[in-house]
Amino acid sequence: MELITTHIYADLDALSSMVLAKKLYPNAVIAFPGNVSNNVKKFVTLYQDFLGIIKTKEIDFDQVEKLIVVDTAKVSRIGRFSELIGKVPVEIYDHHPESDEDIEGNIVRVDYGSNTTHLLEIIKNRLGSSVNFEKYELNVALMGLYEDTGNFTYSITTPKDLKAGAFLIKKGGDLKFVHEYTTKGLREDQKETFIELLEAGETIKFSAERIFLTKLYSEEFLGGIDELINKIKDVEDCTACFIICGNDEKSNIIARSSSIGVPLDEILEGYQGGGHTSASSVVVKNIPVDELYNQLREIILKNVKKGKTTKEIMSTPVKTITMETRLRDAHKIMTRFGYTGLPVVEDGKLAGIISRRDIDRSMGHGFANAPVKVYMTSKLITASEETSIEDLKQLLVENEVGRIPILRGDKLVGIVTRADILRFLYAQKKRMDIKKRKVSKAMREQLLDKIPKDLIDLLKAIEKIAKKRKEKVYMVGGIVRDIILGIPNKDIDIVVEGEGIAFAWDLKNELNGEKIVVHEKFKTAVVIVDKDLKIDVATSRVEYYEYPTSLPSVDYGSIREDMYRRDFTINSLALEVDYQKFGELVDFFNGYRDIQNREIRILHNFSFVEDPTRIIRAFRFASRYDFKIEEETERFLKDAVENGFLKKISWPRVKNEFKIILGDKNPEKALNFLEKYDVLKNIHHNIKLTEKMKKHLEELNSLGEMFSQLKLKKWIMAFLILMEDLKSDEIELIFNKFSFSQDFRKKYEFGIKKRSEALSKLKKADKNSEIYDTLNEISLEVLMLIYLEGKKSSREKIRKFIFDLSKIKPLVTGADLISVGYKPSPEFRKILEDAIYRQLDCKGITKEQLMSNINKF
Repeated sequence: MELITTHIYADLDALSSMVLAKKLYPNAVIAFPGNVSNNVKKFVTLYQDFLGIIKTKEIDFDQVEKLIVVDTAKVSRIGRFSELIGKVPVEIYDHHPESDEDIEGNIVRVDYGSNTTHLLEIIKNRLGSSVNFEKYELNVALMGLYEDTGNFTYSITTPKDLKAGAFLIKKGGDLKFVHEYTTKGLREDQKETFIELLEAGETIKFSAERIFLTKLYSEEFLGGIDELINKIKDVEDCTACFIICGNDEKSNIIARSSSIGVPLDEILEGYQGGGHTSASSVVVKNIPVDELYNQLREIILKNVKKGKTTKEIMSTPVKTITMETRLRDAHKIMTRFGYTGLPVVEDGKLAGIISRRDIDRSMGHGFANAPVKVYMTSKLITASEETSIEDLKQLLVENEVGRIPILRGDKLVGIVTRADILRFLYAQKKRMDIKKRKVSKAMREQLLDKIPKDLIDLLKAIEKIAKKRKEKVYMVGGIVRDIILGIPNKDIDIVVEGEGIAFAWDLKNELNGEKIVVHEKFKTAVVIVDKDLKIDVATSRVEYYEYPTSLPSVDYGSIREDMYRRDFTINSLALEVDYQKFGELVDFFNGYRDIQNREIRILHNFSFVEDPTRIIRAFRFASRYDFKIEEETERFLKDAVENGFLKKISWPRVKNEFKIILGDKNPEKALNFLEKYDVLKNIHHNIKLTEKMKKHLEELNSLGEMFSQLKLKKWIMAFLILMEDLKSDEIELIFNKFSFSQDFRKKYEFGIKKRSEALSKLKKADKNSEIYDTLNEISLEVLMLIYLEGKKSSREKIRKFIFDLSKIKPLVTGADLISVGYKPSPEFRKILEDAIYRQLDCKGITKEQLMSNINKF
C-alpha cells in the first residue's frame, strides 16, 4: 500500500497537495494525520465520496510500503505516521524552508508560495500539460492556491503561483469555490471568539513594527482560529499577529506576518513550528497559557529585526547649491545629475530647497538669471539619521514633499527622496527567508574562498585603514567579476566612500609602498607597493558628460552612483572590504545574475551615446568570456552605430580600445563581432575580415611565446593583419589616425613592398647568406606577416634568421677595413657584406681567414 499524508491541522493547500499527489500515485490512499482546519472539514464533508480519504485507525501500518508526505517535511508534523519513518521509503513534496526536523527521505523542495503550485508543476512535467483533471480536483487546487498565497497578496507569492492559477482557471476551475471556502463572514460562535481575542490582546511596538499578541483559554480544541487571524490583523492594522489558543496541557500558536522584520520561522523555531516567515503554526505541550504568553512575548522582542533607519537609505554626500546660484545653473546641475530638487546652503547650513518644477516654472517666465533664494522653499521638513523609514514615509506623505534633508545637528549629511523610499519598500516585498539568507552567506564564503591568500592579506590591510578612518571601502570592477568567474586578475581597484586620496596615503604607509601617484582632478591615486603590485584608489564619484562622446567630468557621489557610471552590469559589482561587512557582495544592478546568465547588459539607455567606446568594449567582454549581448543592449548598440556615434570618438580612444581587444586571447572572436555590427567600417570602409585574415588571427594565439621573446605586441600584429588587403594610401590614412610613429611607418612600408619578393626568394634560399640577405632589412612586424603567409620551410628559415642569423656579430668591421688601408666607399660596404655572408656560410671560419681573403681581394 502507498500512503499519501500531510501535516496536522491541514489547511486547503495541504488538502490540494494530497489530491494532486494522487495523480502521481494513482494506487495510493489518502489520510490525514490529525485534526484539520474548518475550511478543509467543511469541504471534505461534502466531497468525501470523490476524495476517498480514509481514517488513520483504518490503516494497517504493516501494509504500508511507501509514504508520500506533502506540504511539510517535519517529522513532528505528521502525527502517528512518523512511526513509518525508517521502515518504508518516503517521498516528500514541500515548499517550506529546510529544518533540522526534516524527515530522512527523498525531499523535493521548492520556494513557491503554495505547495499546490509545486505539485502542478511536477504533474505537468511527468504527465504532460494536456493531463485531464476532474472538476473537484481543479477546484480544490484553486482553493489551496488562493488560501496559501492570501489571494496572491502574501509576500511569499511567486510568478509560478500566478501561472498555476491561470492554468487551473483555463482548465475549468471555478473561482466561486475560492470565494465560498476562503472568503466569508464569521459565524456567531466565531464572532464571540473574535471579540475575546481582540480584548485579551496587546499591541507591541518595536522599531517600525506593530505586533498584536493575544490568547484564549479553552479546554477543548477550537477550530477556525486560522480564519480569524487575518481579520484580527486587518482590524488592528499590525504587521504581525500571534494567537495562543488552548490550555495548560496543550496549546496552538498561530501566526501571520507581512514584514520581513518579524520572521515567524525564527520566532517559533524553538517550538518546532512549521511554516514560512509569513505564515506559521505550532502545537506546544505542557506550558500553561499565561506562561506561554509571556515566554512568547520575550521571544518576539528578541527576534524582531530592528527596522532600517534613514541613515541606511539616504544618499550621501549631498550635492548642494548656494543661495546666490542662478536658476539656470541650478537647472544645469539637476539635468546633469538627474535630480528633481537641490538643497540650498548658506554659511555651511541648510537654508532651503528648490525643486526642478519650481525652476522650470520660473525659467518659463524669463527669470533664468535670478538667484535661487528668491524661489526656494525655506519652510523645511527635515529628519535625523536615526528616523525610522516608516516615520520618514509619513513625513513625505503628510507634508506632500518630494525629498527630506537629513541633519546631524545642524549639519546636512544626507537626503532621502520619494524614489529612495519606494526602492526600500520594493525591496521589503521580496522574500528573505532562511534559505535565501543561507544562499547569501554561502555566496560570500564562496567568493572569499576564490580570493588568493596574498590578496586576502592585502584586503585585510585595507580593512585596517578603513576601520581607523571609519570609512566604507569596496573592491570594485573587473577584479570582482573575475573572482566570481574564477579567473586570475591582478588589477586591484578600490573605492572609498570618503577621501580616497587621503586613504591612499594611509595605505601606502601601512604597506610601506614605494610611491604614490595622485590625480587631484579625478580624486584618485595609485599606490605602487612594489614593481609587481599597484592599487588604484578612487573616491566614490558620479560622472557626467557635458555632451555625448565627451570625456566625463567628476564629482563626489555614493557607491551606488559610482557603480552606476560603469559600462556594464557585470562590471558594476563591489566587494565590501571595510571593517563592518568584510566580504559582502554589493550588487545594485543585478550584475551577479548577468554573470550567471552570461549576458552583457548596459546600465542605462544612453550608455552607448554618452561613451561609444563601450560598443567596442561590449564585444571585447562578449568574446573574452563567451557571453551574449542582452537583447535590449544589442538594440541600443545597433542604434548608436547606425547614428554614427563611433565617428565622434577621438582616435586615440579608439586606438586604446583596439589595443586591448586585439591583445586579448582570441581577438578573432571580437573582430567577428566588430565586422557583424559594422564597427570595422568606421575605421575604414574597405576593411573586410576575410577567411585568410581569420586564419592568421587564430595562428597568433599559438605564437605567444615567440612574441614574448621578440618583445612584439600582439595587438599590433592583429591590427596589421586587418590592413593586409588595403592600398598603401589607405593604410597611411589609418596610421595617421592611430598616430603610429614615422619610423614605424617607414619600416612597415619598406617591408610590405619587399614581402612578395621575400617569400619568393625564401623558397630558393638554401644558404644562410641567402636567408640573411632576403630578410635582413625587414622589420620584425612584417617578418611575422611573411611568417604567417609562408609554408613550413619558409617559416623555419624565418625562425632561423630571427633567433640565430640576425644575432650573429660580424667578425670583420669597418674599423678592420680602415686599418688595412680601405676608405669608406660603395666598395667598402660590398666588402663587409661579402665578409658576413662568408662568415654565415662557412662554419668555424676565423677573422684572420676573412681578413686574409679581403687582403687578396
